[in-house]
Amino acid sequence: MRITNNLDPRQVMDVYQKSLKIEESKKNGSPKHFPRADSVEISDRAQELQLYRAHLKKLPEVRDELVESLKKRLAEGTYLVDRERVAAGIMEERRLDRHV
Repeated sequence: MRITNNLDPRQVMDVYQKSLKIEESKKNGSPKHFPRADSVEISDRAQELQLYRAHLKKLPEVRDELVESLKKRLAEGTYLVDRERVAAGIMEERRLDRHV
């Protein structure tokens, strides 16, 4: 083997011995030279969103009691539509759609 760049042979031996020790420890199962396990950190905001999502999953998709009440009022002819409230809801929904 030819060594160039004026390296000190002792330095070369040190590097070689260190690499032998690393290889030997890998064979013996020493954990200090194995790569660390992956880890994940979830931000406070993401944790908060997970909490909200879990609460939303618990809510029913359809509020049966409200549906039945509206059906009854429609059948009886006592359900009156608040046009102002409907218009305000449509405008608010359009405003929110622009931000998404």
